[in-house]
Amino acid sequence: MSPGRLRAALEIALLLVVLVPRGTLGQGLQDYSLVAEEDGQWRLPRLLRELSGLAWASGDRLFGHDDERAVIYEIDYREGRVIKGFAMGDPPERRDFEGIAVVGERFYLVTSSGRIYESREGADGDRMLYNTYRTGVGEFCEVEGLEFEPSDRTLLMLCKTVRGDEDLEDFIVIFRWSLAEREVTGPPLLVPVAPLREMIDSRTIHPSGIARHPTSGHYFIVAAREGALVEITPDGEVVGGVQLDQRVHRQTEGIAFTSDGTLFLADEGGNRRARLTLYRPR
Repeated sequence: MSPGRLRAALEIALLLVVLVPRGTLGQGLQDYSLVAEEDGQWRLPRLLRELSGLAWASGDRLFGHDDERAVIYEIDYREGRVIKGFAMGDPPERRDFEGIAVVGERFYLVTSSGRIYESREGADGDRMLYNTYRTGVGEFCEVEGLEFEPSDRTLLMLCKTVRGDEDLEDFIVIFRWSLAEREVTGPPLLVPVAPLREMIDSRTIHPSGIARHPTSGHYFIVAAREGALVEITPDGEVVGGVQLDQRVHRQTEGIAFTSDGTLFLADEGGNRRARLTLYRPR
């Protein structure tokens, strides 16, 4: 989709958006205690210090990625260790990678500028051939999060900050990129921030990761800067929002669900080791 068509799609989305009433903690968030000690938490190996995104794959496997190189790691979430690592490119492509999604046998990474990388899974140490796609989304926002939506086979590209359009500053913005058409499709999803302000004790929100709940189909969004976790419907209605325990979640960048609804959150390590925390539904 050309920049002109993308801008037109944004304008259409603003015309269609409806400000919904402030949500309550409903089905989804209320099913998680969000008390790390009750379920499990691991300090990950040092090579995952810059862990930036999570994705769940078939075969009950968890994957994460580096935020500066196109290196993907399979993580043993039962013991907090790395099973294998493979890369896109030889040497691995270097970009600001901000999200990962797995669709069947295909792995996708997205950069902050909205460029999508695609490859097959590799064995430990493999350097994989890859495809890359310019989406044009980077002209309008800084991307920080990627997820697969099976209903229309699109990749959800989550915006952290919006560029050059003050009308969009009060919304969480999510673009859809079609796997079939290899382009952004339809108007973006606009989620009003206003209903969340009292829930997360912040007037703004800077999303850092997105995951689709396997049962409800709702989207769960984390915001590292605000230390928040938000639940919305695929139509953009706010279901709920909570503050995460800052003693446990210093900088939450990754989020994923298992097929049974177990929630994983990943926190970048900074100068320390990254953390992986799981929360089982009650």
